[in-house]
Amino acid sequence: MTGRRGVRGDGGGTYGAGIPALPISLKERLRGLTDTRNVLGCSVSVVTRDRTVYADAWGTARTGRPMTTRSTLNIGSVSKTVTATAVLQLVAAGRLRLDGDIDEVLRTSRIYGPRSVRSPHHPQTPITVRHLLTHLTPLTGGPEPGPYGYTYRTGAAPDPGEMGRWLHDFLTPAPRGWTYDPEHNFLKTVPGRAHQYSDIGFDLAGHLVQAVTGRYFADHCRDHVLRPAGMSGSDFERDRIPETHRARAHAWYVDGAKTGMWLDYRNLIPRSIPDDFTGHVEYAPYTTCLAPAGGLWSNAIDLARWARLWLGSGTIDGRPVLPGSVATEALTGHVSAEILAQSQAPLPFVSQGYAWHRLRGDADGIWQHAGSDLGTATYVMLDTKRGAGATIVCNTEVAIDADPRGQMLQLLLDAAAQG
Repeated sequence: MTGRRGVRGDGGGTYGAGIPALPISLKERLRGLTDTRNVLGCSVSVVTRDRTVYADAWGTARTGRPMTTRSTLNIGSVSKTVTATAVLQLVAAGRLRLDGDIDEVLRTSRIYGPRSVRSPHHPQTPITVRHLLTHLTPLTGGPEPGPYGYTYRTGAAPDPGEMGRWLHDFLTPAPRGWTYDPEHNFLKTVPGRAHQYSDIGFDLAGHLVQAVTGRYFADHCRDHVLRPAGMSGSDFERDRIPETHRARAHAWYVDGAKTGMWLDYRNLIPRSIPDDFTGHVEYAPYTTCLAPAGGLWSNAIDLARWARLWLGSGTIDGRPVLPGSVATEALTGHVSAEILAQSQAPLPFVSQGYAWHRLRGDADGIWQHAGSDLGTATYVMLDTKRGAGATIVCNTEVAIDADPRGQMLQLLLDAAAQG
C-alpha cells in the first residue's frame, strides 16, 4: 500500500495513542465500499499477535460528532465470543463441565432464572454446556418479533436481574413461564444432533456464568474477561460507557422502506418518517436485557486487543486471560460436517468452534464472527496462519446480500500481513 501514514487524533489520551492510521490509499478504498452501502460511520483496526498495526475511522458517529476509533456501540453477535470466554474460564477452573447437564447448575443457582431447561420434544435428553457454545441446542427465539424482539427498548437500562427473569419466563413450562411456548421456543431437533444458530443458547450460557459465580453477568465479564484483556472502553452495561464516547445506531431508508437485515422497529426511532423518506435515520439509545448473545458495547481499539488475544492463544502482552489449550480448543471444529451440512444457520458454516466459526470459502486458518444489531454491523476475523486479525465497527445496518465487510476484511488482513 502507498500513501502517507498518519496517527489518529481522537482526543483519547493514552487510550489507543500512537497507533498509525491506515495508508491513505487503503482508507479511501475502504471508505468507497462503505459509502456505496450507505454506511454513515465506520472504524477499523488491523493487528498482528504483537501489536495493533493500524486503526482508523471515517464518517459520522452521531449527529454532530465524527466517528473515531474510540466511538463505542453495541457490537451484536461478536459479543458471543466474549460470553464463550467467560464460560470457558469457568470450565478451565473446574467450575463448569463442558459435557455436563446444564440443569445441574441451574437448579442450585443463587440468581433467579430457569431451574431446568429441557426440550419439550426430547425431555430425557440433557442440554450441555458444549451444546450451548457450539449452537447444538433446539433453543430458538420464537416468532418474530415476539418476546425476544420486544426486549429492545429506549430509556433506562434494565436492572441486572432482568435477564434471569426473562429466561425463566421463556424457558419454564406454564403456568410458571409467562412466555413459554413449546412449539415456537424450541425446534423439534434432538440436542446435540442438529446445528442452528441460537441467540437464546448464548443468553442461557451467560446466565450459567451468573449461576456458577453468584455475580451478575456484566460484572463478572468486566472483572474476568474485559479488564484482564485491556478492553477498558468496553462493557455489557451501556451506561458504563461515557456518553461522549457513544456512537448511535442508524438505518438507511429508501422511499420510506427500511433496508438491512432487521425488522423496522419504529418504536426505537425518536422522530416520524415521511412515507417517501430516503436517507439515514438515527435510533434513540436502546438496550435489551439479553446481553450475552449480542449486547457488548465496544470499539475498534478494544476489538483490536480482542483479536490479538485470540491470535496469542488466550494471552495478550504477557497476560493470560484463557489457558492456551482452551483457546486452541475454541478455534477447533466441534461439529461434524454431516450436521453442519444440514444446519439451519443463516450463513454457510463449515466449521464450528466455541462461538468462533469458519464459513464456506474461508482460507485455511481463518476463524471469524460477525455481529449485527438494530442499526449496527461489526466483524472480527482472525487469520491464524498469517498471525493477523482485522476488526470492523459500523454504526449503520447492512443487508446480507449487500454487505461490504467481507471485501473490507480481506483488504485489512492483507495490510496486516504487509505491515
